Amino acid sequence: MYRLWEEGYEVVEGIKSDRGEETGFHRFASNSFYWLISKATGIDMGSSSDFKLLDRKVVDTLNAMPERSVFFRALSFWVGFRKAEVHYDVRERTEGVSKWSTKSLFKYAITNIGSFSSFPLHLVTVLGIITLIISIVFSITALVQKLTGVALGGFTTVIILLLFIGSLIMISLGIIGYYIARIYDEVKGRPRYIIEEYRG
Repeated sequence: MYRLWEEGYEVVEGIKSDRGEETGFHRFASNSFYWLISKATGIDMGSSSDFKLLDRKVVDTLNAMPERSVFFRALSFWVGFRKAEVHYDVRERTEGVSKWSTKSLFKYAITNIGSFSSFPLHLVTVLGIITLIISIVFSITALVQKLTGVALGGFTTVIILLLFIGSLIMISLGIIGYYIARIYDEVKGRPRYIIEEYRG
C-alpha cells in the first residue's frame, strides 16, 4: 500500500481475494448487500472496503464533509482521487468470533443505504406506478365481468375505486418523496466539486 502511495495513488484499497471461512447463507447475504448498495448508490461497491490507505488530501476532504451519519466505505469512494487495489487472502481467526451476523449485516445495509442514498424514497413512486398499472388491468377485467354479467353487484365499482385511489395516493407520496430526496441531498452539504491539487 505504501509503495503504491509513493507511486502517486491517493486511495489504496485492500480487497479480499477470498472471504475465508463463511457459511453459504452469510456469503449470500454479503453479496446481496454489495449488490444492493451498488444499485442504491450508483457506485460499484464490490471493490471497496474499510481497509485502505488514504493520502492526507483525501483525509482532509473527508473531514471537511459536514455529514454526521457517514458511510465511510462509499464516501471515500465518492470523493474520487487516484485509486489502486491490493488483494490479500483472509487468514483464519486465531481468537474470538466475528460479530458480523446476518442480522447485523442487514442493519448495516439499511443504515448505510439511508445515510448515503435517497434510493428508498423513490421506491414509493415505482410501487405507485406498478399499482396504477395493476389497477388499470383489474379495472378492465372488472368492467368486462360486469358487462358479461359475471361480476357481483357493486363489486366492480369498489375494486376500481380502491385500486385507483390507492395508486394515486402512492404516486402522490412518491412525488413528496422526490422533493424530500432533494432536501436530503442539500442538507448533506456535499461540495459540487473537489479540488485535487492547486498549482501556481
